[in-house]
Amino acid sequence: MMKRSRRECLSVAAIRLDFQPSENLIEETVLKYVERLRRAGRLRPLRVRFDGKDYFLEDGFHRLEAARRVGIKTVEVESRPGTLAEMEAEFDKYLERLKAKLRRPI
Repeated sequence: MMKRSRRECLSVAAIRLDFQPSENLIEETVLKYVERLRRAGRLRPLRVRFDGKDYFLEDGFHRLEAARRVGIKTVEVESRPGTLAEMEAEFDKYLERLKAKLRRPI
């Protein structure tokens, strides 16, 4: 069952991303978001999980990096309860479903 999310503003520094290698950033995508931030001043909210102590970035890796580069200190997020382990397990299940779908004949 999906846990209820809520919108809030968070400090960019409060969002943990140490589990995601920076080598996974696609520079072209980050620059696209930097430009969008400079023009419009905002992006759609990031998705985070909160385990009671830490906020873990679930979705918005490139948008968070763009916000950092532009000097934004707080971002809007959709936050829901959950641990890093739960988030990673859900991602692993998603990858398995995707692989199974790709193996099916057309």
